[in-house]
Amino acid sequence: MPKTSSSNPPPAGPPPAAPGRKPQNRRLPAHERRDQILDAALHEFSERGFGAARMDDIAARAGLSKGGLYAHFESKDAVFQALMQRMLLPDLLFGERPPSEDARSPQSPQAALEALVDGFLDRAYERLGDGRFIRTLHLLIAEGPRVPEVLGGWRDNHLRLLQSQQAMMRRAVEGGALRDSALTDMVQLIHAPILLAAVLRMLQDDTHVSAVLPRLRAAHRRLLLEQLPPHDPA
Repeated sequence: MPKTSSSNPPPAGPPPAAPGRKPQNRRLPAHERRDQILDAALHEFSERGFGAARMDDIAARAGLSKGGLYAHFESKDAVFQALMQRMLLPDLLFGERPPSEDARSPQSPQAALEALVDGFLDRAYERLGDGRFIRTLHLLIAEGPRVPEVLGGWRDNHLRLLQSQQAMMRRAVEGGALRDSALTDMVQLIHAPILLAAVLRMLQDDTHVSAVLPRLRAAHRRLLLEQLPPHDPA
């Protein structure tokens, strides 16, 4: 019999990359690349703290060169602020106009309000299931007091959205579409149960959260639908 070699043939496929060379990162749309960078930054800020995290580390975790990172963000401060803007701007109950000014809706006022409330709760409680939201909130609590100057833009946007929503509430009350109540006096109260839910996710185990969260959402819905609609005429 002919003599055979004891070694196996090399596997088929492309040749291995040259030592020390990183595989090329595929080109992504700008919004996807931005999300990838922010995910990497969230990991680095959470692990090292804002002060110790470096742009080099964020770039490496995102699979980019440092120059590639600076093409999207001019500084570490800008990355941190963009991270807050992505996950921690409030969901809003009303969009462009309060219900009293939305003549396009074919629904009754009560049905239209219920649809707005359910859409708001769907968005807000779905976001609670995104681990990035919880980690970003934790990062804000842990690092925000140390870098208040970095958060100026995020704070301004957050306040502007709440003030706009407060003004809509007041117009809706004046127009008779909403009841004058504690919720319309201070729009932050509409969001308070969501913050409570986020704190529960940070502090409690998954079993407890899974049991409590549906009850909290149901109670939140009841609160809004009992306190926001105008009183029935006597």
